[in-house]
Amino acid sequence: MTARSLIRLAPPFAWLAVAVAAYVLIVKLNFPGHMSVDTVISLAEGRSGVRIVFGPPIFSAILAFFDRIAAGSAAYLAVVPLLLVGAWAAMSGLRAKVSWAGPLVLLALISAPQVIIYQAILWKDVLFADFAIAGFVALAWAAKRWDAVRVRLALLALAFLLLAMATLLRQNGALTVVMCAMVLAWTERRGGWRKALAWGAAGFVIPLALASVLNAATPVKDPPGVNRDVGLRLLQGYDLAAALAADPGRPLRVLEAANPKAAADLRAEAPKYYSPTRVDALLGSKTLGKALVSFKTKTIGRQWFQTISEDPLGYAGRRLEIFRWVFLTPDIDQCLPVHLGVGGPPDLMVKLGLKERQDLNDARLWNYTTWWLDTPGYSHLTYAVVAALVAGFLLVRRDPADVAMAGLMLSALAFAASFYAISLACDYRYLYFLDLAAITGLAYVALDPRLRPGARSGLSRRNA
Repeated sequence: MTARSLIRLAPPFAWLAVAVAAYVLIVKLNFPGHMSVDTVISLAEGRSGVRIVFGPPIFSAILAFFDRIAAGSAAYLAVVPLLLVGAWAAMSGLRAKVSWAGPLVLLALISAPQVIIYQAILWKDVLFADFAIAGFVALAWAAKRWDAVRVRLALLALAFLLLAMATLLRQNGALTVVMCAMVLAWTERRGGWRKALAWGAAGFVIPLALASVLNAATPVKDPPGVNRDVGLRLLQGYDLAAALAADPGRPLRVLEAANPKAAADLRAEAPKYYSPTRVDALLGSKTLGKALVSFKTKTIGRQWFQTISEDPLGYAGRRLEIFRWVFLTPDIDQCLPVHLGVGGPPDLMVKLGLKERQDLNDARLWNYTTWWLDTPGYSHLTYAVVAALVAGFLLVRRDPADVAMAGLMLSALAFAASFYAISLACDYRYLYFLDLAAITGLAYVALDPRLRPGARSGLSRRNA
């Protein structure tokens, strides 16, 4: 091997070394992982096979799978970050030539708490982001190897499976499937509009069908007679509380016709307890909670629709304020910027054999995180700008793999935007996918920052 060949291979090896270092740091710094109240409840669901709250049952099943290997979080921490690290390692092969900027930029990026700390928190939001990013990297490889039919189909099968898992972890994660369909339609556009449409349909239908099959096979189920619309009901109740906080005299014709006493309680209590930072503030009033649950789900839904139709601009403004909190986190301390240690409902902790943990290492990690708080490095706005710029760059360059990676950026932006309509709290983790996708996109561009690479594959020329 010539010296020139060794020099050419050095950046890809350095990139791989940094990716491996990221995994080692995540495990070493955080072992055996961090579990919050949500995690403990999900693990209890996984062990019992019965849902307690309205979180995704697939997450509970995944936690239970790793819990059977090693009780608690250690096995999960050892395996799950490999989704992200493996996707990053695979990205270097998407470029014909790898720049030294790639490993250097990745080395800087892994220092963010969103990487070396968040990857060790057992949250569905983190797992969703990992599955989605791995899915789009597989999609990028399929686009790169499009002319190799068997390889392409194998890579697409992997991408569809990963995106199906992502969809099961976050309902609005289905936006990744929409973008997957658009990427495939674009990739096959030179074959004619019929082929493009067919591939786009496949990229939409197959992941959703896989998600449906996987959901049916998930061993964690609802107990008999439980209302599955509790998430939608909670969202609609939150919006009604916001409307009453803005105007306590607002008409509640549907609710008043169904239960005048409960409607009066709702009108009296909502202005006292409503907060755009999180729906949990409403739980401060037992009267308010009883009033909301006294109505049937359909009744709440009809009143919600009537309130919006009578005052669409007011609804838009209230939703914008809620979104401002989750997107801009104006007071990060109110928005749960990170979770360190282990904690959960005492009865479930005892039942699961878990112990509360807030040790010296957790304190050190928290101290490190505070260096980032209130800086651009801990701001969804920063990562939204980065994702938009990366998408723009890749859509101008338009290599086949670039289009898939641009799809990742756009799906993350769309995912974040969807919280305008569905946000219930400003917790930083809810838009974690945006941050991690932007970090991934920036690292991908750094691998080969040339806008017009000199050497392109035949497929690149065909699709240019």
